[in-house]
Amino acid sequence: MATRHFEKSLIVMLLVVLTISLSYTDALWRFDRWIYDAQLKLLASPASKDIVIIEVDQKSLQKLGRWPWPRDIHARLLETLAPTKPNAIALDFVFSEADQQHPELDARLSRALVSNKQVILPVIVERNGNTVVETLPLPEFARHAVLGHANVDLDKDGIGRSILLKLALGNSQWPAMPLAIFAAHHPEILTNLPGLRTETPQDGVHGDYRVWLPFFDPSTDFTRVSYLDVLSGAVPGQFFTDKYVLVGLTASGIERDLPAPLAIGDRPMSGVDFVAAGLDGLIKQTLWQPLPGHWQFLLSLAIAGIAIKISTCFSLRWLALAVSILSIAILLFCLALLHASHYWFAPSVALVVLIISYPLRSWRHFEKLIQSLFAERKRAYITLNAIVDGVIATDSKGFIEYMNAAALDIIGSKRPKTASQNIDDIFSVEIDGRPLRIAELIQQSVINHGPLKFSNSRLSISDQYVMNANLTIAPLIGSRGALIGTVLTINDIGERMIMAKMLLQKAEEQTVMRELINRTEQVSLAKSQFLSQMSHELRTPLNAIIGFAQLMQMDDPEHPLAETHLDSVNEILKAGLHLLGLINELLDLAKIESGKISVNIDSIFLAELIKDCQTLIAPLVKNKGLELIVDNPLPEDIALKADPKRAKQILLNFLSNAVKYNRPNGSISLSSKQVGDNRVRISITDTGNGLAEQEQQLLFQSFQRLGADNTDIEGTGIGLAITKQLAELMNGNVGLSSTPGVGSTFWVELLIR
Repeated sequence: MATRHFEKSLIVMLLVVLTISLSYTDALWRFDRWIYDAQLKLLASPASKDIVIIEVDQKSLQKLGRWPWPRDIHARLLETLAPTKPNAIALDFVFSEADQQHPELDARLSRALVSNKQVILPVIVERNGNTVVETLPLPEFARHAVLGHANVDLDKDGIGRSILLKLALGNSQWPAMPLAIFAAHHPEILTNLPGLRTETPQDGVHGDYRVWLPFFDPSTDFTRVSYLDVLSGAVPGQFFTDKYVLVGLTASGIERDLPAPLAIGDRPMSGVDFVAAGLDGLIKQTLWQPLPGHWQFLLSLAIAGIAIKISTCFSLRWLALAVSILSIAILLFCLALLHASHYWFAPSVALVVLIISYPLRSWRHFEKLIQSLFAERKRAYITLNAIVDGVIATDSKGFIEYMNAAALDIIGSKRPKTASQNIDDIFSVEIDGRPLRIAELIQQSVINHGPLKFSNSRLSISDQYVMNANLTIAPLIGSRGALIGTVLTINDIGERMIMAKMLLQKAEEQTVMRELINRTEQVSLAKSQFLSQMSHELRTPLNAIIGFAQLMQMDDPEHPLAETHLDSVNEILKAGLHLLGLINELLDLAKIESGKISVNIDSIFLAELIKDCQTLIAPLVKNKGLELIVDNPLPEDIALKADPKRAKQILLNFLSNAVKYNRPNGSISLSSKQVGDNRVRISITDTGNGLAEQEQQLLFQSFQRLGADNTDIEGTGIGLAITKQLAELMNGNVGLSSTPGVGSTFWVELLIR
């Protein structure tokens, strides 16, 4: 425990020292700039449409002459722009020397500056030998214009990413040119400037309010017009109204280029483009600044703490994934911070500390890894010994190095006494009737660059014991392509062949069984067809018998029947009606079994169904001396989704059975209740003798009367079978509960409409 605590403290100390040293020396600045430039591309927005650049391009130089131009050309430009009322006009030219030969031209430019009032001219602070000097416009120009410095500081890699909003040499303090342009129309910006405050003075130059430019999307550009087109009137005046107009050199060869992280076509920026990029950031209020040094350090230190935490919490297996996820989270945090608050957090120190925490943590697991390798080796031997197939490992010359327990069982008493015994001394193989040596098969597998598999080969063990086996020979190839060993697997298929014969016999038996089932189905179909045809054939003469019996039963005053004859006619009619009912049941059963019966699903009110069945069964109940009790607590408007005719047939079948099998002076209860959300259960309870459990299981099968054949109760035993199948055709179901000596309850469940 003490050792582990010491190791953890050492890791913490190393990471903290690394964080402090990297933050103090800024040794990773190049990586920070690379990450910044990558995120800059993700956050770049389209160039502002409020900025217009008037270019001194090649076309203008060819028409107006070599640079520099006379001052009256610039005066003409200002005179042309004055009526258009732009927000501001910035000339990216330093008029620091007077025109000695043509002083009137300087005077004209001075008057043009007075007429415009919102003209910005540049100031350049530069080194002249060992001293730093300011290059200012001529005093008569400076009096009538706003001055702003045009200095651009390049980073260590020579890329321009930032500007100083304030620059001072001695007592004079100049705003940056983009700030001077923007403040001409928004003076309130000067009271609340963004940026990193108070940089260390160098050679008397003091910079303040450093901001990093967000630049603009390289797929877009500022509005650009040629200097010549403006002077010639080719550009309408309203084009410059309420716009920031920047005038500068863009022709190649006359202005130095400024490398920038983003530019159109990945080309360096001109000075006027850089000023436009700064003004674009001010207009959008998206100027960025680096996170203050103390916050930068504290945040890096906090991430180092998180790195220490995850290095001690996560196992080595998951540590790499945790470090990767946290690294991505740091980069996303930088991007979100830059987008939301315009502060740039340099993540390289935090990322390096986080990544270094992985090897600092992992060395602690190196010893455990070695131990685990030995454990894996032991587990591998245990696993190989547990495999039912024989596994044999040899060296490159075929001498046995390892045999698992199954392989030792295969060779039995011929086990090798030493590990130097050659495999060909124990095994010989016959494949497709051709004897082969194991060494020959090993060489063949090397030539094929893969394992060889032989099914149902004859394997001889020391020419004494022969077995049928599946043999696999896999070569072990080293890093340089040389054979370093072989692995053989022997799968004894003797028992499998016996099992295959048994399965084949089973398959033949199943084929015979299927033929018997098909014959049974054919016999059942023939039976159904016979019942259907016979039912139709019997109903025709039976209807005639019933009809003539009903005619004879009619009271004829002229030819009255004797009482004995009338009793005989009544018996004929009773027997005929009973026989017709049996035939109809047989016909329904035949239709159901042949799949020809259909139900017409409709809506039927529950109360109406119960009332109709009560009316129809009442005479039978009365004749038998029974009591019928109806209990329907459900609403009268509840309707069932069923075939009205078949639903009534089911209930009447249950009610008639309750009458038939009831005891004298017994009772019948018909009740209903809702089951679940969409079903109604209708129950018929009698006070008969009840049914045993084994009888209940047979009750809904065809022609099952459960001993009623020996009584005077009429029936065929198919009514309940028909009832069950009719209920299922209507998406319902039937069931019963019965207690011997007490009675039975039959029920049917139907869907609610």
